[in-house]
Amino acid sequence: MNKKTKSVMIDYSITKILERNRKNARLAAVFAALFILTLLISISFITIVAILSDGFSTLIPGSEICTNPEDGYESKSMNHINHGSYGSDNSTCLTPDCIRLAANYLNNMNRDANPCEDFYEFACGKYATRKVIAEHEKKVTVLSEMKREMDRHLKNILEKSSRENTTRSMKLAQIFFDSCMDEFAQDDLGVQPLMSLISNLGGWPLLTNARFDSIDFQWEVLAGHLALHGVDGIFRVFVHSSFDDSNKHVLMFSPPKLFLEKKKFYREVPSSNVYLQYYRQYILSLLSLLGVDMEDETGVIEYQVDDIIDFERRIANLTRIELSRNHSSINNMITFGDFKKKYDKINWESFFNEEMRSNLGRMPDSLLINVVDVNYFDNLYSLIKSKPLSSINNFLMWCLVSNYDFYLPAKYRKPMLEFRQKMYGVSSDDPLWEVCVGEVRDNLAMPLSTEYAHKFFTKKDKTIAEDMIRDLKKAMEQTLLNADWIDESTREAALMKLDAMGHKIGFPDSLLNETAVLLPYAGVRLTANQFFDNAISLKKAAYRDALSKLHRTPSVIDWASPIIAVDAFHYFTGNEIIFPAGILQFPMFVPDAPAFSNYGAIGMGIGHEITHGYDDLGAQYDDKGNLRGWWHTETMTTFQKKKQCFVAQYGSKIEPQTGRKVDGKMTIGENIADNGGLRVAFQAYQLKLDREKETRRLPGLTEFSPNQLFFLAYANTWCEALKPSAIDHIMDTDVHSLGMFRVNVPLQNLPAFSKEFDCPIGSPMNPFEKCRIW
Repeated sequence: MNKKTKSVMIDYSITKILERNRKNARLAAVFAALFILTLLISISFITIVAILSDGFSTLIPGSEICTNPEDGYESKSMNHINHGSYGSDNSTCLTPDCIRLAANYLNNMNRDANPCEDFYEFACGKYATRKVIAEHEKKVTVLSEMKREMDRHLKNILEKSSRENTTRSMKLAQIFFDSCMDEFAQDDLGVQPLMSLISNLGGWPLLTNARFDSIDFQWEVLAGHLALHGVDGIFRVFVHSSFDDSNKHVLMFSPPKLFLEKKKFYREVPSSNVYLQYYRQYILSLLSLLGVDMEDETGVIEYQVDDIIDFERRIANLTRIELSRNHSSINNMITFGDFKKKYDKINWESFFNEEMRSNLGRMPDSLLINVVDVNYFDNLYSLIKSKPLSSINNFLMWCLVSNYDFYLPAKYRKPMLEFRQKMYGVSSDDPLWEVCVGEVRDNLAMPLSTEYAHKFFTKKDKTIAEDMIRDLKKAMEQTLLNADWIDESTREAALMKLDAMGHKIGFPDSLLNETAVLLPYAGVRLTANQFFDNAISLKKAAYRDALSKLHRTPSVIDWASPIIAVDAFHYFTGNEIIFPAGILQFPMFVPDAPAFSNYGAIGMGIGHEITHGYDDLGAQYDDKGNLRGWWHTETMTTFQKKKQCFVAQYGSKIEPQTGRKVDGKMTIGENIADNGGLRVAFQAYQLKLDREKETRRLPGLTEFSPNQLFFLAYANTWCEALKPSAIDHIMDTDVHSLGMFRVNVPLQNLPAFSKEFDCPIGSPMNPFEKCRIW
């Protein structure tokens, strides 16, 4: 029966009902409408199933996979692809996630592109055309979309969870979120919370054009109090696991974090340095909003602002460790007593105030500490001595204000927005709800993680992920065994490290313990309409908790990475890989999808993190996570030569919109991990196929073999859309290569890819010269 016949019958039935009972006309009309709607939905569902069962074949004409007759490449039609890796009982996966995944692949794909010329364009060519980059974003990526989805879930948890029958930890998260969202309360308070904080720390004469009194001023005292508020100032003091002995924590001294992030942005003199000019305007605009008299004819305010920038620029130029790939250079152990003697011009007793000492515990002169950048501290006092105390006070107070203006009412955040527009190419601030979710995620991760993990990560998910890790480690073991350039003693040590490499998946078990969750927030009291003060309380609590670890032995159950994150991590001093629940979500990890999709996506991510243990940084740490040379000299020489191949290969790649070359040195660690991770993930997938054939397919993609779909899943992980105005800054600061290079270059180096897609030797995706370490 066709649709037309069905429609006639429906009309006839309705007429009969109306003739029999005109008094119930309205009711009959409602039932009729519902009946028609139900029928239409049923017809649509049957049609969709029919299309899906046919694999979207009507939507995908036979096409050439890797061939371009004009270039002389051999033609290979989709219809002639070998499906030998599929089992005999092929079935199409039609779960909602499988359909979504297939739609992703198909919608991102550019069928007009030749995979043997540009696989990124083939797999991701339509991704950018379908995406709208928000005004507050620099780019849209698969991972950023996952993060946004995770933030939506977190928003729902914060907004919809019970406000009465909830845990104390969740109550803290809700109060902080509410105080962030309450812009009216923030407007009522204005700058009063910031001014109170500044006053409690001794005041800032610049704000009132008052004369600075240096009689009782000790910059070390102020710097110590700023540290308690999570502000670095002139140097940074923190607790970290020891590089020499991963079973111990060590107090570390390093240069501060720079406002402009990278030393390169400070190199040129201010008069010709556009970045410092952006920075200068930000400072002037914010000071004006804070009530500073900018009409000062003497120019004193502008002089002081220029002096702040000059001080920070000198700090940047003193640092030597920013791009160090040699971790021995940042491992400089010395006793606390010798440290104080060596840098005796700085009053360390004043810096380490009573609150810091109470959290650090015993600090005898025999305590071993680590001076991360010796050159910086060797020259620091000369910098301090070259400036009047008023300059140091101005710089430290500016560090405070620039760390906390974020928590002021919206109008006081405009100077930062204008700075971000110029510096990063974004044209609006983040939506308020995203800002507030981010604040809770960053400052109250444990309470929020508890709810998120319960809702979005199951024991079954964890079991599947652990099975994949076993395959990936087995594949890495085979890689190490087959590497003919490694001597036997180095190989044995490498295998020992792999065997000892731990992993953390999903979330810490301590999330199930309310007492453990609340421990870092002991003494914290949050108030619903006090966003600024709440932020202070949480930042101080975080710093106190970090300091308190100094005399505690690192625990294998502790997480060194963020708990809520759409990311994965390799912790060198723990010799472990970490995969929070946030990264184990669609489309990176789809438990009910065919194996090729998971091994190509999150599998490559697992391989990437494993390989980090053997990149140029990871190779410096042994099986216990200790910084120790365990490579034979000749083998390390060969490793360095192979590393240079990658530096040169990536350094020759050109970003098409800007014409800039990739920084092969800055991205080397991630590039090694991308190449090794892909190769290991593909090997792991072959191990999976050896155990069980791939019997399931995705709708619309039946023309591809499982191995080809593995590569398609891999490429889809790095699809991205870039805002042209932000590309320069991304390439200046991101240690990862752009998506197009993360896809194409590792595939160019992998013969298995060219074999699967029949790419002739010499074609763009199968170059004569290839790079390989693992």
